[in-house]
Formats: sequence, structure tokens, C-alpha cells
Amino acid sequence: MKPKCKHRLRLSIGQGADGIYHYKSFTGYGDTPAQARKDAERLSREWQVLHKSEKHGSSMTLADAYAAYIDSKRNVLSPSTIANYIRMAKTNVPQLMPMQLDHITQADIQCAINAEAANHSPKTVRNIHGLLSAVLRMYAPGMRLNTTLPKKIKHEIYVPSNEDIERLIACADEQAKKIIILAAIGSLRRSEICGLTSEDIDGNMITIRKVMVVSTQGGYCIKNAPKSDAGYRIVTMPQEVMHLLVPSGDTDRIVGINPQGAYKAFKRSLRVAHLPDFRLHDLRHYQASILHALGVPDKYIMERGGWKTDSTLKNVYQHTMDEKRKEVEDSICDFFSDKFKDVL
Repeated sequence: MKPKCKHRLRLSIGQGADGIYHYKSFTGYGDTPAQARKDAERLSREWQVLHKSEKHGSSMTLADAYAAYIDSKRNVLSPSTIANYIRMAKTNVPQLMPMQLDHITQADIQCAINAEAANHSPKTVRNIHGLLSAVLRMYAPGMRLNTTLPKKIKHEIYVPSNEDIERLIACADEQAKKIIILAAIGSLRRSEICGLTSEDIDGNMITIRKVMVVSTQGGYCIKNAPKSDAGYRIVTMPQEVMHLLVPSGDTDRIVGINPQGAYKAFKRSLRVAHLPDFRLHDLRHYQASILHALGVPDKYIMERGGWKTDSTLKNVYQHTMDEKRKEVEDSICDFFSDKFKDVL
């Protein structure tokens, strides 16, 4: 849908050799005049930072580059991603932030990453380096990084059993019960669960079209876009559970708490049920393992769960195959133990 308003901003870029003052124009768009003006100002800032880095690269610090990069992505990335970038800019690689871009060396970057690796997981360190690389590609394109990163750690995923789910539902309060059902039976993510409203439910079909995510201003906001294109989907639920999926309190939201609250409600249910400490997200692994056991094609499992690739499914299947392999090996050992117990 085309924005309703536009705003043109003219920036003086100085006097040329001909004695004439030159200007550069930026046109911003938005649903309101204020949004259009803000968009034009953003374009102007981006151009000034980029122009400054190209003409006077030594005067641009990494902190400036991070700020400009984040500003350039505000309208194309989710609010939660932008909020995460802002947090990373404030807390990560602090020794590099005041440095001018053309003074930063590969050795400086390696030292900064080593320092981050002392306090963060390999995955987090890779995310930190990924953002740093993206910023440098944009504002110092001549720099080629060759950073040694910590090796990835393969985490064993937990796939809850049918008994785990039954016990969990039995011990859950009203809010937690909805969360567990939507994750374990509907394969919804936490952000999708918290963004769900009564208008998204038609009979026993749920349309996933919005999510609740962290806002750049703090707190949470509703965003009309799931995690990926695959996130837009319709999930059919058993009719027997639909009477539970009604709005909470005086809102039209099915679960009247934010993602952090949903996490806490789930963890309380785990403790009450005396179950192993697994993640809310692992309920989606349960769904995938059940559908796989039922012989459901991978393509449909991916569609129902909103997965773009089959990497998660492969991890789940590997877990279930490992369990089956142990059963088979135990039966082999039991057979030979019984067969030759009299002669061994």
C-alpha cells in the first residue's frame, strides 16, 4: 500500500568551485506528515554519514558506523532485530567503538572477539561478529575480515514425550494451558502465541499473521509479520481444545501476557509437574516428532510449523533415531546374552 504523505528535505552541501551553493534533495514517505519528515531526515543522515566516510574515512568511528547502519535498516528489519542491534552496539566490542574505521586492524578485531568469547556462547559471539562484519562491509568496504571464531557447540535438543505433555497440561493454570496447547499441538512460536487474537480464529482454524516482539522504544509491540515468509500460515486444531482458546480478560488477545510472561508461566508449569527443565520452544519439536511418527511428509510438517528449512526437522529426527537405535542395540545385546548365557 502506497504511503499517504511525502516530505522533501533540501540539504546544503557547500559552495562549489563556480561560487554557487549546491544542494541535495531527499524525499521521505510515511502515513503521516511527521513520519514522512522523519523518513526524509533519516535519508539525509545516512547520506551524510556515508559521504563523510567516503571523503573523510579517518573521521568516522565504528560507533558512528553502527548508528548509521542501524538507522538504515529500521524500515526493513523487525523491531526486535533493531532493538537487539541497538543493545549490541551499546554492549559489545566496546574497545573498537571509539576507533576510526581506517585505524581498525584485523588484530584489533580478533582481540575484541577473543574478549567477547570469554563471556559469551559461540553462537552469541558469531552474532556479534556478524553484525560487525555487516557494518564494516557498508562503511569500510575495503576491509576484508579473516577472524577466527569459536567453534560451534552442538546442543542436544530435548523432545518431550506424550507423558510429559499430558502431565504439563494437567499441572498448568489457564494461561499456561493455552500456551502449551498452542505450542505443542499448533506448533506456534512464543511470539506468535502472544500476538494471537480472536480475529485470527475461525472455527478450529488459526491464521498466524502477527507476532508480539520487543519494541525499539522498550516493552513489546504487535508486528503484522511473522518471523519469515513461511511464518504466514493456517493451522488446523483439534475441535476439543478450541473452547480453551478464548480471549483473556477484557482484551481480544487469546493469551493476555507478553512473551517473557509466557516463558515464566511455562517454567512454573514445568516445576509444578516435576519435569526436566526444557524450553518452551521444545514443544514445537514434540509436534514435529509426532507428525514424523505419523508418517506426515516433511513438506507439510514444515508448512504447519512455519519452518523455512528442514534443518530443525533433521535435528529432531536425529534425536528420535538415536533413541530407536539404542532400543535396537539393546535388543541385539539381550538376544545374544540369552542365546549364549550357558556357554559364556
